[in-house]
Amino acid sequence: MQKKYMLLLVYFSFFAGLVTYEIIHPSFSTDATKVGNYEVQVSTVPTVPNIGTDTKIHFLVLDQNGNQVNKIRMGLKIYHNNDLVKEFPPADHLGAWDVDYTFQEPGNHVLRAEIFDPNTGNMELYEFNISILGLYTSIFVVLVIVGVGGAGGMVIVLLILTKRTRPSSRY
Repeated sequence: MQKKYMLLLVYFSFFAGLVTYEIIHPSFSTDATKVGNYEVQVSTVPTVPNIGTDTKIHFLVLDQNGNQVNKIRMGLKIYHNNDLVKEFPPADHLGAWDVDYTFQEPGNHVLRAEIFDPNTGNMELYEFNISILGLYTSIFVVLVIVGVGGAGGMVIVLLILTKRTRPSSRY
């Protein structure tokens, strides 16, 4: 009887580990790199952007000591297949910048952030690739439903088998 429940425990542990890993290590749309005297961190919400849905692109600029800068001048250009799709002109930001954008086409998009260093007067360029998938959300939802359905089916089968195998107590 205990062996039946061990299989269920292993099944749930696998999915719990997978979800935990995905939350801690978003796989698609995060990156960080050193640009001139700064470190630029980029992430998107949702972690896997979809076509036609709002996406928040978050930039965080840190100084050489790892502290968020007080003021930075940044601009952004979004390219798809080497064609300029959208341009956000340079503006002053407080070290963090959120850009709301809706991607219209699947595939690889290149984000080019232009960072103007007030200390040197130079413009540094940071490129970040982001993949836009049209079917990811649909596939993910189906996989979650199948996983939950499979777990529910295993519970039902275990309950039915447990009832059938119990010895009847007749006096």
